[in-house]
Amino acid sequence: MRKIETVRLHEECLGEAIDAAAERWGDAIGWVFEDRAVSFAEMRAGTDAAALALIADGVEEGDVVALWMPNRLEFAQVQFACAKIGAIAVAINTRFRDFEVAHMLRECEATVVVMVERFLKHDYVALLDEIGANPADPAAGQFPRLRTIVSISDDPDPRLTAWANFLAGQAAVSADALEQRTRRRRHDEPILIQYTSGTTAAPKGALLNHRYVLNVGNELFANMGVGEGDPVLNTQPFYHIGGSCGALPTPLTLGCRMVIPEFYDAERVMQLIERERCIARTGFAAMYIMEMAHPSFGTYDLSSVQSGWCSGTQEMLEKVREAMGIPGLMLTYSSTEVGGTASRATDSWEQRSTSAGRPLVGTELKIIDPETGETLPPETQGEILMRGWWQMNGYLKQPEQTAKALDAEGWSHTGDRGFVDKQGCLHFVGRYKDMLKVGGENVSAEEVEGFLLTHSAIKQVAVIGVPDARLDEVPMAIVELAEGESLSAEDLIAYCASRMANFRVPRHVRFITDWPMTGSGKIMKPKLREEYAAEMAL
Repeated sequence: MRKIETVRLHEECLGEAIDAAAERWGDAIGWVFEDRAVSFAEMRAGTDAAALALIADGVEEGDVVALWMPNRLEFAQVQFACAKIGAIAVAINTRFRDFEVAHMLRECEATVVVMVERFLKHDYVALLDEIGANPADPAAGQFPRLRTIVSISDDPDPRLTAWANFLAGQAAVSADALEQRTRRRRHDEPILIQYTSGTTAAPKGALLNHRYVLNVGNELFANMGVGEGDPVLNTQPFYHIGGSCGALPTPLTLGCRMVIPEFYDAERVMQLIERERCIARTGFAAMYIMEMAHPSFGTYDLSSVQSGWCSGTQEMLEKVREAMGIPGLMLTYSSTEVGGTASRATDSWEQRSTSAGRPLVGTELKIIDPETGETLPPETQGEILMRGWWQMNGYLKQPEQTAKALDAEGWSHTGDRGFVDKQGCLHFVGRYKDMLKVGGENVSAEEVEGFLLTHSAIKQVAVIGVPDARLDEVPMAIVELAEGESLSAEDLIAYCASRMANFRVPRHVRFITDWPMTGSGKIMKPKLREEYAAEMAL
């Protein structure tokens, strides 16, 4: 593993970083999209071609360009192109349905959509018809600002503009026009709208600027020992900040090689790690669980991976570290609206597995009493607040929600519960909205989940609150058993009762195998609450 040093904060705009990386690393490979290797020079050429085509199509500074596709090279080229010309990219979650897509297009007022026509089981052209986008003449549809829909599919629908034809428009625009646009950029202007993961009825769009997008992955991967030429495995979709900010731009600052599957698939991830000899990786807890439970786990050589970030409890990290042999595994903390924290791969295992590390360079952290606003001392739980460069400009067209999230002193209120230890490391306890009130006692769902994962028969678990006539709310454990294991609800409750305070013990247990998941790999607890709260109310 490389020597880990403090990285500098990049103040240049994304377009400048693309040009500088192409000059510095040229024909070296910066990205691998499935089986397609892309050099720094090729990425700049593709970005500039897309930028000129967007200008030719009439995209002005401040206009919004929507991207609706899995992790494809064209996504990177258009996102980077928008940053160069002063437009704003927005990614549509590939799992969104008609309500979410219509909400996004209406709110962000996208003028151009670049998309695949089908992905997995989804027919996006049919969905556009359903929401009244009028693909043959978008300006006459339900979204009057939308004028062009571009298809990157091999056999495009005749109502859409083919990608090749769209790129051909660049011939009408001079290179000088692009250069002038790029020179006018400021690092604090928004270049990306990142919508929330879709666990709420109406997702909010966070406006992210050049400095945010360019720096998120820079220190996180440097802390994992990643440097020039090193292959890194990305698991995150581009409609999530882990993909659009944490993965795509990182080669521009570190010179690493980002290995990117088109979408998350447990076996494909293991194949790419083995083929590319990736030294670091990313992943939510659910992803590691799926890989360890895959029938082919153990047949792939994953020994090249020396570090990685993971969400979850200490028990979860212990399982992953032991089964996958990743010595530099670490917890991290982050949110779309505001920055995060991380350890270094060389820090002690105790620190990396029990805390989310320290704030990144140029950011601050404090814990407050959410009732009084008083700053709390170390080892005292309260609401996590952060500020610094890793912070959204605000929510798109939602000033009241922005004011609630960002106070007058620039602190972002996360709504998350945690504490800082005496070494300055953050310990994430849970979300205030994920806290149960059982007969007057506060219960962290995440803490109960962490304990349940110590049972060898349990593969995955989520704890929610359900109505109770006596205690108002009680815990319910929703459990997926490991393959070949059996466990009754009574035995599981008894297991908890022997080790936990009675108010934390699940009163109800449900066994499932099919989880509702967000596109970024998180369990959709609101869906579980809706289903099982209704069941308990019967």
